[in-house]
Amino acid sequence: MNELVCIQDYIKDVPKSRIAFSSSSEKITYQNIFDIYESNKEKIKVLKNKCVIINAVENDDFAVLLTLLDGNVKKIVFIPKDINKETLNKFIEDTNASYTVSLDNQNIVINKLNSVDKDFLEIQETKWILATSGTTNIPKLVEHTFLTLSKSSQKVIQNDLSYIWALTFDIYRFSGIQVFLQSILSGCTLVIPTNNLTISETIDLYITNKCNTISATPSFYRKALMSKSFFNINLTTITLGGEISDQSIINSLSKKFPVAKIRHIYASTEVGVGFCVSDKKEGFPLSYIENGINNSFLKIDDNGILWIKPQESNQHYINSNKMYDKDGYIETGDLVKVINDRVFFKGRNSSTINVGGNKVQAEEIEFFLLSLSYIQEAYVFAKKSPIMGSIVYAHVVLNNKDKDKTDIKKKIFEFCNKNLEKFKIPAIIKIVDSLELTQNGKIKRN
Repeated sequence: MNELVCIQDYIKDVPKSRIAFSSSSEKITYQNIFDIYESNKEKIKVLKNKCVIINAVENDDFAVLLTLLDGNVKKIVFIPKDINKETLNKFIEDTNASYTVSLDNQNIVINKLNSVDKDFLEIQETKWILATSGTTNIPKLVEHTFLTLSKSSQKVIQNDLSYIWALTFDIYRFSGIQVFLQSILSGCTLVIPTNNLTISETIDLYITNKCNTISATPSFYRKALMSKSFFNINLTTITLGGEISDQSIINSLSKKFPVAKIRHIYASTEVGVGFCVSDKKEGFPLSYIENGINNSFLKIDDNGILWIKPQESNQHYINSNKMYDKDGYIETGDLVKVINDRVFFKGRNSSTINVGGNKVQAEEIEFFLLSLSYIQEAYVFAKKSPIMGSIVYAHVVLNNKDKDKTDIKKKIFEFCNKNLEKFKIPAIIKIVDSLELTQNGKIKRN
């Protein structure tokens, strides 16, 4: 049998005193990881060739568990906290999971799920099973491996601690796993906030740990930019992902952090990392469609939906759902439009609002509202109407909450009436103190 390729193989040469994970409550060095493994070796042996579930443990415990279990179990199923009990039970059945695994004071705790203890074939490489976001429907499970998930990660151990990563995403999700892998496979430090921290407390944690590299959603950055302390982080690398990166947020980050390298990444649980754009412009070059990028190929169908053919097609849904078309492309569900030599994202196909037979893209109206200098955040959604089918509603957050709300709403409607088609104009605009984000940093959409 070939030698296993797993996380511990890559980190064995990292300076042992270097911190791997730092949270509000503890710091775990690379040496600690191996010590924890040794003290739990007998329990880990019980899990060999089993499918295990990591469900709803804190992000820092998750990071340690994943490092311990990779290469030592057959399958690991990542179940985020926002998965309901009915879906959790279905995932247990679909994956034939035998145990849940958690961590208590660096001791592995094993709970058996079923009376039948299913063994899989001898381990070749651990399968990593991730849930899709399920924003508009029931989440699906996608099977990856360490290699498919880490193909875009730099696997060169840093001689000095060049990068200190800030985790903003839910580590159970694809985007959070990418940050985890980028950090640990280069022997860096990952700063992991607990789930109960406010955004101000999270930023303070990043400052205390001297983070210089951050990957987050545009919605997270908009909230962070409202905090003056955010500018005390000495950022050298800024990555945007998880949502559409519009020009206004790219410009704001460029202005506040002029020396930082800024890029936005297109990725999904199904596709993996699709491509990266580093020219500080929204959208991506048309040449990606014409010629492909990084051995992946892209196409736009007749409905304006983007499809991607990844370099490798090893990932697949756990159940019978079909992921690929006959040519090996995966439908992303994202609507795009081509203008000259650039391709721009319009929004999710599922977020289209039908107003009296006219289609309105929620994200398009959000970006329109965000172009106003006094609006910091915007969320556009549909409300049912007996006459029109649906009408457009909008919630906005002002960057200066002392401004007169009545006057601001009047200005917004004037701007909309002047520049938008009538059916696209929000029927109601509500000024709110904040917008709720998911654990993954995206706007929480109904």
